[in-house]
Amino acid sequence: MSARTVPDPVDDLLATAEVILIVGPGGVGKTTTAAALGARAAIHHDRRVQVITIDPARRLAQALGVDELMEEEVLVPTEQGRFWASMVNMSRSWDQLVRRHAPDDRVRDDLLANPLYRSLTTRFVQSHDYIALDHLVDQAENDRFDLVIIDTPPSVHALDVLDAPSKMQDFFGSRLLSWLTATYRSRLTQLAAAPFLSVAQRLLGGPFLSDIAEFFWLFSQLQPSFVQRTRVVQRRLAAETTKYVIVQTPEEGPAQQAHSLAAELTNRMHMPSLCVVNRAIPHEVAGISDAQLKEVRPRPLADAMRELRERARTSSTGPGTLPTVLVPDSPDTIDSITGLAELLSL
Repeated sequence: MSARTVPDPVDDLLATAEVILIVGPGGVGKTTTAAALGARAAIHHDRRVQVITIDPARRLAQALGVDELMEEEVLVPTEQGRFWASMVNMSRSWDQLVRRHAPDDRVRDDLLANPLYRSLTTRFVQSHDYIALDHLVDQAENDRFDLVIIDTPPSVHALDVLDAPSKMQDFFGSRLLSWLTATYRSRLTQLAAAPFLSVAQRLLGGPFLSDIAEFFWLFSQLQPSFVQRTRVVQRRLAAETTKYVIVQTPEEGPAQQAHSLAAELTNRMHMPSLCVVNRAIPHEVAGISDAQLKEVRPRPLADAMRELRERARTSSTGPGTLPTVLVPDSPDTIDSITGLAELLSL
């Protein structure tokens, strides 16, 4: 399998980046692209690479030559470099986060034992996004790795992941949190919250409401350490060595979203480094060079092939403004680490 474009932008990116975030709408091949970049960095650039995935398909683990992906890094066998892959485990990640940010053992133990802890933490809006970035920072600061690549979680909006740190930080100062913890605050606050609490108690029941109030009160105790951590995450996202790769397909919807992503990243001062257009060219057309196209007969067939390739190029975020890799569609399954490494090659 091969991509029909000059590979220099890919290799330049893999040789210099310390962190790569793969962004794009769902269903366009972000996870495969993350694995392909990681494999290429390890095999062709002799880098120690960690790829973090959120919800990988089993066939990806098979292509990497491992039985399954887990939270602990799995060493993927390669002849050159070192390549590790892991999957985010939400429950264990939240446990680690609580242990890191709890001000003392009592708050830590009470929070972990709260009946609603597991359900509420894994259902926070952008919970997956924040946990993914928290993992990214941990691994990026680990001397074991030269490059960390993260396959961003599926989201309604592809850049929700970048907003996760600030939104989690804002939650600690929100009016909602004040109301939810009213029963643990001053008597004046309790009186002001009484109408709300009375209605909530009738709807939810006393014990359930008590568990909710206790959970959010305990959770609020994590604020100082948690807010400090979010600032570390935000600095990493803005670092010069953190790069962004947009993934799309040629269809109108994903192509439009990719245009919007490129503009939004630029507005946030996160200049995208590369666009990968998956399933851009039919496999049969991708294998024919421009020189070979001149020899194709009849001429209408050659013209149709050329039009397909040009349409794929113009459907991207723009080769004139952003280096673009066109990855052909193929009926074959990528079943090896070498196949992944060559996915973005000539």
